Amino acid sequence: MKKYLFCSLFILSSSIILADGHMDARKNADMKKYENNFAYLSTYTIPAGSNPATLSKSLLKNVEQLKKDGYNNCGLLRHAFGGDRAFYSYCYFDTWEQFAKINDNAAGSDVRQLYGDHDDRLVSVDKKNLGPSKYLVMATYSFGPYLTIGERAERAQIIFDIYDEGFGGCNMMSHVWGPGLEWQIVCGFDSYTEFAQINKKLQPLTAVLVNQKLDILSHSDDIMIRVN
Repeated sequence: MKKYLFCSLFILSSSIILADGHMDARKNADMKKYENNFAYLSTYTIPAGSNPATLSKSLLKNVEQLKKDGYNNCGLLRHAFGGDRAFYSYCYFDTWEQFAKINDNAAGSDVRQLYGDHDDRLVSVDKKNLGPSKYLVMATYSFGPYLTIGERAERAQIIFDIYDEGFGGCNMMSHVWGPGLEWQIVCGFDSYTEFAQINKKLQPLTAVLVNQKLDILSHSDDIMIRVN
């Protein structure tokens, strides 16, 4: 009897271990499922006198539809500090073939336009160190037109390294299609208390850039909060 009990326990334990192994393998497969090499970015300005909550609900529905259409992951952000009083959406995709499949099969929308100005851009995600956060900072840079594309990318990399170290992990995106030959550096934080600490950390890091010729043509910063 003891022998049979031991065998049964051994088989049960083995089954649990195998099941856990399959779950871990499935989890790792899900984590590695997407490469997120490219992103589709959109900006929607909030018209004067309108209710941002109404526009937010409409854009959240749009983001959900984009996910259903086949993008890897999408999200909505709302202006907190910076430039336009606007909402920002993003969707990731792996390849241009995936992008083509989504858009060749997308149904045309026939809904009332609640936003003001709007623009889209397609970017390459060149650095992928960003983790989850409540707030995002998007720093946008363009560089002198007399530089080659490679020289501009080198300068963007110098600046990115500062942000990446200061925030503890950021993404960097570069222009592919759309307005502006620009680089976007995207970093995150969870509270303004943390943001204050990051600013202290950035002070000595940015000091090395003061006398460095970076040929910056334009620069803007936007702080955004995630919308759920």
